[in-house]
Amino acid sequence: MTAVARITAVDRFIKGLKEDGIYADLQAACVMAGWDSLAGALTPLVGAAPTNSGFIATDYDRGGIGITGDGTSYLNSNRANNADPQNDKHISIYLTGSLDIASFPIGDSTNTGRSDIYFSTSDTTIRINGSGGLAVRPNPTSGLVAGTRSASDSFDTIVSGTVASQAGVSETPSSNNIAVFARNNSGTVDGVTTSTLAFYSIGSATDLALLDARVSTLMADLRAIEETGFDRDALAYIRAVEEADGAYLETDVKVAINNLVSGLKAEGLWESMASTCLLCGPRTLAGALVPLRGDAPTAYGGWASGDYDRATGLTGDPTASLYLDSNFPADSTDDDDHHIAVYVANGDPSSHVDIGYSGVTSYSQILSNASNNLILYYLGRNSIAYSPSGTGQGDTTGLIGLTSDSGSSFDFRFNQTTGTATASASQSLETLNYFVFARNNIETPDVYSQSKLSFYSAGSSLDLAKLDTHVSAYVTAIGAAI
Repeated sequence: MTAVARITAVDRFIKGLKEDGIYADLQAACVMAGWDSLAGALTPLVGAAPTNSGFIATDYDRGGIGITGDGTSYLNSNRANNADPQNDKHISIYLTGSLDIASFPIGDSTNTGRSDIYFSTSDTTIRINGSGGLAVRPNPTSGLVAGTRSASDSFDTIVSGTVASQAGVSETPSSNNIAVFARNNSGTVDGVTTSTLAFYSIGSATDLALLDARVSTLMADLRAIEETGFDRDALAYIRAVEEADGAYLETDVKVAINNLVSGLKAEGLWESMASTCLLCGPRTLAGALVPLRGDAPTAYGGWASGDYDRATGLTGDPTASLYLDSNFPADSTDDDDHHIAVYVANGDPSSHVDIGYSGVTSYSQILSNASNNLILYYLGRNSIAYSPSGTGQGDTTGLIGLTSDSGSSFDFRFNQTTGTATASASQSLETLNYFVFARNNIETPDVYSQSKLSFYSAGSSLDLAKLDTHVSAYVTAIGAAI
């Protein structure tokens, strides 16, 4: 069914191009998404097949995402820059992933008659058969980026859906083939990009707005096909992350998110997770701070992109006083019905708190004590319960969680084992937000953590073993997808 839907989407795309009268303008083009394999993605829609230099199967995502560059691999379009008339020419690419600055997604850049697109730090430049009259446009986050020339003294461009005209005298183009994911610089390939592209075309002058509409619709269709049957809360989260990231998520990442949300709901855990963030999976730090449930956390201390690894998680830095305020008050749940949990990808051997608060009469925190390498648990109590297996647990990895549904005891979990603590009776939870990568000590962060965390959650009581199963599966799936 999915294969039939993809074929239908591509068929509708081709028919649409023909209805718009622009199909004949595409002389060399590849739809680099929607097919089951990289070989399918490199089968030309029209024109000669590109020559693949370095791309492998894992670089490809069929679900409206395309091929991700690695900084060394590129395609030879096998379409010469002078194959189209000097004043009747277009080139285009469709960007779906993170834009790679200081790179060429397509081009032939001889001294004169250049046709190329360049992503710089602050803007995108486009030339069509010329060296002067450079079109400078704001960098896109995604979508069609293209230029077309139908006159000797000007050409049009499209970036982020905006068509603009640019003055510039045309020049005689070279006979070099145009490269994709790079530029052909007088016979030497350079400027190789790590951007993700789902389409390219080369040919005669065309209507860029019409081409943009058709390619954008195709890619949206292909993404939607892969999302058929997804949970609506998973889809809402995916859309919010993509907006924060400024790029589409890979199909396997979206599947991992959907499987997590669907699994949590099937096990009756979803409603208990009132404040939850997936700190791995999204493309950017901004995306990782989009909440799966509840309010977005507030980041303090100057978090930077280097603190985030989308395959494994977010790493704290006590020297920079980095922490997150979950914006979830502990007393949002009942005194005898609450949980806190984190997933630790890399542990911190020093004394630290990964999540928690410390109040006047009660504490809820997961504290590692470096002096004896114990994990010390508090959950709405004013006394300690420690890891029953003794020493050697302070920098443990995996899910660590606490949950209580009574006033006389609470459960804890680490190393895939659940235990019960019978510490002092529960105390009233206090109106203090849970901090992550530190402890909220009466509105002052302390006991900072340098752990790498992939996930955190707080809310009402739940089954920690089931939570462990689903979160661990998600972290494993993200590691395999990225």
